[in-house]
Amino acid sequence: MTDIHPDQRVAVLADSQNLYHSAQSFYSQNIDYSGLLEAAVSDRALVRAIAYVIRADSPEEESFFEALRDIGFETKIKEIKTFADGSKKADWDLGMSLDAVSLA
Repeated sequence: MTDIHPDQRVAVLADSQNLYHSAQSFYSQNIDYSGLLEAAVSDRALVRAIAYVIRADSPEEESFFEALRDIGFETKIKEIKTFADGSKKADWDLGMSLDAVSLA
């Protein structure tokens, strides 16, 4: 692992949908985004914190998005796509990759 020193800069890119499903599947828990941000930044300079979220027309999602912003995350929101066969898709893989390269 790389040594952490105060001159380092860090960006935190959080795929909220995958974090949520992983935490539920493995631990039946929710993510502590404040703790996640604190642990990821440690004693380094935070360049940007971005949470990639999906809008699925759930009643509590706006309060979740607002809570993320209050913690210090910028939210990038993508609408969920529903296909003719009923399947749904909304992933941030390419968007996150582009942001990572741009920030680097």
